[in-house]
Amino acid sequence: MSKNLLKEVMVKKNLPGRAPTNIKNLEGLKEKINYGYIAKRGPRHQQKKTFAPSTIAFGHGECARYWYLAFEGGTFEDNADAYGGANMTSGTKSHERIQQAMEDAGILIDSEFKVVNNDPPIFGFGDVILNWEGEELLGEIKTMPAEGFEYRKASGKPKIGHLIQLIIYMKILNKSKAVLIYENKNNHDLLIIPVEVNKTYIEWVDYAFDWMRTVRKAWEDKTIPKKNYRSNSRICKTCPLSKVCAEAEVGSIQIKSLEAISEVV
Repeated sequence: MSKNLLKEVMVKKNLPGRAPTNIKNLEGLKEKINYGYIAKRGPRHQQKKTFAPSTIAFGHGECARYWYLAFEGGTFEDNADAYGGANMTSGTKSHERIQQAMEDAGILIDSEFKVVNNDPPIFGFGDVILNWEGEELLGEIKTMPAEGFEYRKASGKPKIGHLIQLIIYMKILNKSKAVLIYENKNNHDLLIIPVEVNKTYIEWVDYAFDWMRTVRKAWEDKTIPKKNYRSNSRICKTCPLSKVCAEAEVGSIQIKSLEAISEVV
């Protein structure tokens, strides 16, 4: 590098702030890109036909009134912001990448397969079935930021919601062994947590199936459950049917919210 060019570079580095530009409204450009993450995620009318294990495991999925209204059909509000939309897209792409790595490694039996149950009606998509040392393993893939990943790594325990989803799949598919596969979003490090059938998990999943049957029958009988939460609760604030719920009748029966597994074994 010539002395004149080096001097020019050093002078530019010492200039305060960012170099001037003729490109206008860069903040607006950022906002427009962020909008793209939620542009197709507006309100939509939908009628659920089945329970979804991924929803049962989180927030409003524990509410009997939510499922009644979802079976009735209504306008679902998408509460995801730009960060949430980007996060979900990133998770989907990560799943595809990890599944491809499993296929290339010669251990993938199946991926993105339907998981169906009739009584109670349940429908979902399993992530993977792996051939590991001659044994079939059901697997669910989850991605998370470094902080959460390191916590899971230190504790050796999965998130309750992830465990619930996997246990429901295990019951339907009659699998006694499975794995939760976590990926660190920051550096793609992997953590594999084994999950095996035990008394605690069997008792919980049987209870959950009975709860879903009760909720489904309430809908079949057109007996809407009462609310179990205040309108300003976390559950209601993030519920996609909160507006529909507020406008619906008060309800005539009380169905307790689904309780999560009390402990991870």
